[in-house]
Amino acid sequence: MMKKMLLISGVAAIFVFAGCSANNTQSNGVSNKTVQVTGIRKTDLNAGSENLPVVQYHAPAPVPGKVKPFKKSFVTAPPMIPHSIKGMVPIKVGKNMCLSCHMPQQAKALGVPAIPKDHFVDNFEGDKVKPKIAGSRYFCTTCHAPQAKLDPVIENKFESLKANQGL
Repeated sequence: MMKKMLLISGVAAIFVFAGCSANNTQSNGVSNKTVQVTGIRKTDLNAGSENLPVVQYHAPAPVPGKVKPFKKSFVTAPPMIPHSIKGMVPIKVGKNMCLSCHMPQQAKALGVPAIPKDHFVDNFEGDKVKPKIAGSRYFCTTCHAPQAKLDPVIENKFESLKANQGL
């Protein structure tokens, strides 16, 4: 009786697995269809930074070193870029304009924030400290965005945790 139950369970599992495989094949065919993007960017979702909308400032674009940074929303938030990045993006391998001012030696001389020490630790190579910026931290605009006082497309009602808790 036990062998018969195992045999029936095994056959049922094979049919279920075969059915799932057939469904996956069909759904993969559907996912290759072209879909019209109706998001805010109005561009392909896989597009890179070269297709980001151009920030239109109400006043002249902020000049590096002459603008006060916005307060962080939360303690571990990456700081925003307090100046225009026009002409500095897209960041490419071998071309990162941010490094020319924010590497620790240059930053001290220019009086601007230096790239923190943790950006020189390569998490993919056993946390080795490197003399150059880690590859995982090279593309600054992955985490850091330019700050600007703009008329938003969609209103943002975000409040920091500190503001809500009176900290």
